[in-house]
Amino acid sequence: MSAPTLILVARSNTRIQTYCEALELRGFACCPVTELKEVASQTCRHLFNGVLLDMPIIAKASQSDKKLLEDILKALPSAYLNIAPATDSIKLLTADNHHGTARSMEEFLTICNGFTPRLVRPNDRVPLHLNALVTHRGYESEPEQTVTLNVSGQGCFLFSTHPENQAEHQVSISFVGLDDQTPIISTIRWVRHWGEVHQMPGIGVTFEQINDNQRHQLNELMSSLKPL
Repeated sequence: MSAPTLILVARSNTRIQTYCEALELRGFACCPVTELKEVASQTCRHLFNGVLLDMPIIAKASQSDKKLLEDILKALPSAYLNIAPATDSIKLLTADNHHGTARSMEEFLTICNGFTPRLVRPNDRVPLHLNALVTHRGYESEPEQTVTLNVSGQGCFLFSTHPENQAEHQVSISFVGLDDQTPIISTIRWVRHWGEVHQMPGIGVTFEQINDNQRHQLNELMSSLKPL
């Protein structure tokens, strides 16, 4: 069985070496990149158990660079790290996301070790507000009336405060404005709960079963809008 693999974002070769050696001692493989934009190109082609971000590169990153990471950091366990200058010891600054909270490097690596590695495909999201009916598969309940905040060719983000929202659960989505309102089978990839942060609560989903007519009409609606 191959070792769990983390993608590391750091610019200094010395710091990369320190991180990689520490990970190898703990049984992890490390894939280092020196630019934030490289993360998306790697995570859509290779399976990863998590993301490590060296704080100096994040502190100097532009808002557009940070935007590139949003979907990736929601899809994979992630942590911000720094290296103490006096001792060269690794300090975990924060690791609190949809996959769990860690207070130490060891706790974070435990989360990553138990996480099924996955690809994260790039999302060219556009701000598109579509009225939708969302039904949780396997639960007898009325569909939730909601709206999308943004849409991509692979999925969408929907406003939602449904109590059954949980990552990896399947939902059926009917877009009431489409010509074909056949329910689109989708998988919840991440959840932002109401009251969790000062942001819109909802679910990020990927489309699993969508027919050609629906995909074509969604593409037409997105084509005139600039990606976020």
